[in-house]
Amino acid sequence: MKDFKKEEIISIAQRENNQKRGYLFVNHLQAKHIPVSPSKALSLFQALAEEIDQHEKMTIIGFAETATAIGSGVAANCPYDVYYIHTSRENLPKENIVVEFKEEHSHATQQMLFCKDEEKMLFQSQKILFVEDEITTGKTILNFIKALKEKGIKAEFAACSIANSMTQEHRKNFLENDIQLYELFGIEQADCEKVFSQSSIVLEKQTEQLPKSIEYQSIFGKIDPRVGSFAKEYQKACETLAKKIYDMFEKKVGNNILVLGTEECMYPAIVTGVYFEKKGKNVKTHSTTRSPIVARKEENYPIFNKSIFESVYEKGRKTYLYNLTKYDTVIIVTDAQNYNKVGVKGLLKALKNYENDNIIIIRWKKDENFL
Repeated sequence: MKDFKKEEIISIAQRENNQKRGYLFVNHLQAKHIPVSPSKALSLFQALAEEIDQHEKMTIIGFAETATAIGSGVAANCPYDVYYIHTSRENLPKENIVVEFKEEHSHATQQMLFCKDEEKMLFQSQKILFVEDEITTGKTILNFIKALKEKGIKAEFAACSIANSMTQEHRKNFLENDIQLYELFGIEQADCEKVFSQSSIVLEKQTEQLPKSIEYQSIFGKIDPRVGSFAKEYQKACETLAKKIYDMFEKKVGNNILVLGTEECMYPAIVTGVYFEKKGKNVKTHSTTRSPIVARKEENYPIFNKSIFESVYEKGRKTYLYNLTKYDTVIIVTDAQNYNKVGVKGLLKALKNYENDNIIIIRWKKDENFL
């Protein structure tokens, strides 16, 4: 915690066409919107894990999509092998759905919790910890807890976040409902709303060209935290994936590498980036996102360029990628099981816009013997 300073990590950016909340916090170290050294991202997640009261029979739930990697990192740093699940907006088998609830301020309000073994991971859990990148009112978490209680789940509830801008009234509401709060940084609401200049908006850069070299590879052994797993099992699977990618491509990549995740699939990209970093490469990592943010050319504004294209997961879904630049190699790590070819092509064009010509696309797949 002592190595992290709020003013160096958290910036305010403008949401695009969002009437419920006109701003969002952009975290420079969580590897979502802004490229960052993957080891710095993991250090931030570890710092948050150190803030919480950990419990042996605990289930950690991360929020899609921005906090999926944070939740994974917090869970991996627990001394006990806790369960980890993250919510999802993907279309998963209905038999695994536990609850649906609303994230009311979001660009995509519907959230779902799926679980392959809700008896062990939820009903037998003594503590359920929600992990967010930021908590503003806590309403989403309260909606979630209400839905879980209505299912008959009687665990103790808590929530942790990197940033927290809740008012004293909102915090009191959590306290009265016996919901513990943990955070790295508190932020005053008055600091959040800013007026930006219309003249400083940066428009999307477009091209119809594709990178010169595009290589596709499937790697098996995927574990899906959307339906729950032991945290350390998921961590080991991500590390195994990272080693396989390195062994396959170490001679084909340059020194400056971007490891790019896709939407909810952030953590495997971060872990892969750390592996390449340890081998002496200069690595950045971030991911595509469903969050629409205004790009601006303003001093200290965090988002300076923006690409828009269809999701690699689903036709018609708009996704974004921010702050691109040129790298020797871009490694895309995705768990999209069936590519939306239009989305993949759009992502490739976005990378080409910034002179990225050496692209490796890794699809992490579940193998035949996976249980």
